Amino acid sequence: MLNIIERPAITVVGMYIRTRPMAPEIPRMWPEFVARTREIGGRTEPGVTYGVMWDEADSKEVLHYMAAVAVSVPGPIPPGMRSLTIPAGDWAVFSYPLSRLGEGFGEIFNGLLPDSAFEQSPGPYFERYDESFCPDDPDSAVAIYLPVRPRKRQAGS
Repeated sequence: MLNIIERPAITVVGMYIRTRPMAPEIPRMWPEFVARTREIGGRTEPGVTYGVMWDEADSKEVLHYMAAVAVSVPGPIPPGMRSLTIPAGDWAVFSYPLSRLGEGFGEIFNGLLPDSAFEQSPGPYFERYDESFCPDDPDSAVAIYLPVRPRKRQAGS
């Protein structure tokens, strides 16, 4: 049984890279981003960061990734950053320790989601690192949010 919640739209501002899933560039960008978060005005969740991602339209080999924070309204965007609005909707929420994050995505996409009554909706999905997250603790929890919709029934089922 998936944990499904409804979330309002949020706007995030952060650093962006076009890469591939599980690429070493993703964890390497975080220290620079965290050091620059004070440049971002209008933050709505102090101490919370987001790893926002979306797939290339025609390839699961390309991943768009943002290390970001939520903002009320994007003001001036700091150099080298961009903003993105994540739409409102229904979200499946999962939690994994940092040390099992890659394994967690595999479990979600290869088992938990396909075996459920839901399918992934188009659009970005994200990791949410809350106030208690510690990047030096491999057991620190990371929440994964996937946009979902009820799975369409196949004819005859």
